[in-house]
Amino acid sequence: MVPDLPRAGRGEARGTPAPFPVRGPAAPWGAGFAAAAPSPRSAYRFLLSWAAAWAAVGIAVASVITFSAALAELIPVILISVLFAEILGFTALTSCRLIFPYFTRLPYAVRIVLQVLTLFSGTAFGSALAISSRPLYFLARPRLVAVVILVNAAVGVIVGISLHTYDSMRMQIEQSFRALREKEAMEREVEIAREVQQELFPRSVPTVSGLEMAGICLPAIGIGGDYYDFLPMDEERVGLVIADVSGKGIPAALLMASVQALVRGLFVPTVPVSELNQRLNDILYRSTSPSRYATLFSALWDGRSRTLTYSNAGHNPPLQFGSGGLERLSSGGIPLGVLGNVRYEQERRPLSAGDLLALYTDGVTEATNQAGREFGEQRLVSTLSRHRHLPLDELVGAVLRELETWLGGHPPQDDVTLVLARAL
Repeated sequence: MVPDLPRAGRGEARGTPAPFPVRGPAAPWGAGFAAAAPSPRSAYRFLLSWAAAWAAVGIAVASVITFSAALAELIPVILISVLFAEILGFTALTSCRLIFPYFTRLPYAVRIVLQVLTLFSGTAFGSALAISSRPLYFLARPRLVAVVILVNAAVGVIVGISLHTYDSMRMQIEQSFRALREKEAMEREVEIAREVQQELFPRSVPTVSGLEMAGICLPAIGIGGDYYDFLPMDEERVGLVIADVSGKGIPAALLMASVQALVRGLFVPTVPVSELNQRLNDILYRSTSPSRYATLFSALWDGRSRTLTYSNAGHNPPLQFGSGGLERLSSGGIPLGVLGNVRYEQERRPLSAGDLLALYTDGVTEATNQAGREFGEQRLVSTLSRHRHLPLDELVGAVLRELETWLGGHPPQDDVTLVLARAL
């Protein structure tokens, strides 16, 4: 398996519909909602509205007390009640916005007790200041003043705790909304990147003398580091390439795109595939960090000689099913980008009519089911052998269905890439 950073990517690739569930980006919602800091004008309006609301509370409390007690001093009682109401209202506001946030990490019961004590202490301090402004009036009517203070204090405690609860819920909703918007934006970017990456794969399967081909790449989440390609040289020759880049997600996809561009630029009939791998290795070694590398299998099919010349740079050995049995194409060298000045070997193999060649990445053989068991090369060999007579597109589909059954309907953990070629 090619290790490293998590690999993202899922989707359908050319050739065969993806049998696995595809997670696409969620549709954006709430586009009109935006959390913004209030302007000074709106802050002033809020303070004036808050003061007016508490003045109304004070008037209401004074009116109820005056009429229930049949008092004739309505205006003085209203003035006292409004004064206490404003003190309590702004005590609740400042406590909620400035002091209560320091209690958020405490246990719920302790937090409630501290909030009530804070509001009562603020009420007591404000009441003392109010009483000091007119001490004689307050001393002459202690019961009336006590009722006004207690009623307003109870309202202040309820409002303070309710306001803090509202602020906490509002902040949580805003944070959740921002996180959702960021996730949606990232998913849209990944979806765009996935669409761009799909354009890097072959648009169609070329027609070449003596060989039929089919291929598919299914990224695991959105974008990935697997790559395959068909590179037609002329009517008789075609290049076959499959690669797996280390890491996952966007870094792997970027390196995969670089490998694809290099392969298409360097793969020519006059350059042996062993030298192609050597050039790719030198470029990647110079331009990437030591943790970034790629396994790659490159081959050139020549329909005139009916031979396949290949060089394997550390990739899973492709499987050749022929009259002589099963053979693995492993000649080559180490993965690309690990060391500099590496020499790669190449091997030429004849393909008889009916011989089947299977190129794959470790996402196929290392797919793990719920019991923790891997699909394995032997199960891949068995599946290909049983369905070898099918057309290549159907054979690719048979392997994918077998893999889906093995995974129990769950998505694969790694990119799945499979390329088949059959000599005619």
